Amino acid sequence: LIDFKEHVIVGISGGADSTCLLYVLDRLSGKLNLKLTAIHINHMIRGDEALRDEQHAIDFCNKLNIDIIVERIDVIKLAREEKISLEEAGRIARYNTFYKYQKELGADKIAVAHNKNDSVETVLMNIIRGSGLEGLKGIDVKRGVIVRPILMLARDEIECYCKENGLGYVVDSTN
Repeated sequence: LIDFKEHVIVGISGGADSTCLLYVLDRLSGKLNLKLTAIHINHMIRGDEALRDEQHAIDFCNKLNIDIIVERIDVIKLAREEKISLEEAGRIARYNTFYKYQKELGADKIAVAHNKNDSVETVLMNIIRGSGLEGLKGIDVKRGVIVRPILMLARDEIECYCKENGLGYVVDSTN
């Protein structure tokens, strides 16, 4: 998924999944000669809790000596303007931001922290919506420049890894 000497943008929310992903990539960066840039998007939905998440992402990146870019995007306004759900507006905001910085920085890949539970949830949602066979496969491990290195891990495995390695993370009350 990630090759030697690549520049990888890593989405970090501050939660267990993205904290684990960034930590693992940082641990591998020496052997693979990777350049990492973290991006945190504050959706401006949860007030002080969102600011707490933002600060956690900044502090974690500073601790690892990884450059971080923080964007604040009014997702409620975006959802209203586009007449879409908050969840969809947030997803659009995240990926648009990732792609923008991937181009600006000349990064090779964008790593996001979807896990096995997310993939199962996607399959179930697709079945409920009445998708065809395409919807039964879940989330792709790679789509274009987007890679999902921890897709094979279950959420409880990720939380266990964070605990074993002393990685603090935040919990989103709306998730």
